[in-house]
Amino acid sequence: MRIIATVLVALSLAASLRADDPLPLWDAGAMPGKATANPERVENDHIYEVSAPTVAFYPAPNPKGRPLPTVLISPGGGYACLDYWREGVEPALWLNQRGLNAAVLKYRVPGDRGAALDDARRAVELLKARAGVWKIDPKRIGVMGFSAGAHLSARLLARQDHGLAFAILYYPAYLSTDGNTLAEEVVPAIPAVPVFIAQCADDRAYVLSSLAYAGHLLRAGKPVAYHLFARGGHGFGFRTGPNPELRAWADTLEGWLRANRL
Repeated sequence: MRIIATVLVALSLAASLRADDPLPLWDAGAMPGKATANPERVENDHIYEVSAPTVAFYPAPNPKGRPLPTVLISPGGGYACLDYWREGVEPALWLNQRGLNAAVLKYRVPGDRGAALDDARRAVELLKARAGVWKIDPKRIGVMGFSAGAHLSARLLARQDHGLAFAILYYPAYLSTDGNTLAEEVVPAIPAVPVFIAQCADDRAYVLSSLAYAGHLLRAGKPVAYHLFARGGHGFGFRTGPNPELRAWADTLEGWLRANRL
């Protein structure tokens, strides 16, 4: 209950914590790839038909004005929509309360996954370009993703030029087609960065693929923290409900952040 209450209090402070209105990722005529021609809409807290990608910055309290570690958050939604509040805004505010800046990515859906990757890469570039304005430490920019958003984050990590310092993947989807072999587009680039993975054993569609991802990093001798909960399913975001196992993830992630000096 304490975690849920913390999230609700944080949500009430959202307006004051927000630094700016969402920033468009692309100048007119410069956006690569395809975008849906349908009007954007919101249903049940999910955003559909995103054709104008943005990044919304949420600054942590920072009275001394120091450059802070910053997390780019990619919500899930199966590349069909975005679970923007549960897997975007709420995690951003949780991170703010722990001294990290956050930025929520609204990437293009549905359609070409290449467009989503272009948007994620562009968002990292913008965070670095605005590091001075937003008090971002450009050497401590990481990614956090949920489900398809975790897959998108993993695709970023597979690029040699990703420029990231760490990654947090919650119940990642699509990492493997057979549960054993990683999909080519998510094989981590070397050198690998520290990765935190949270997964539930009863998330039958994706638990084996996340194990395959963690195993790949372990065999390569790269830093990975893999946390497997017995129950919880898929898509819970930061709303753990009455499940006592899932309520433990907050302390686990917070400890990992401290251990990595974030």
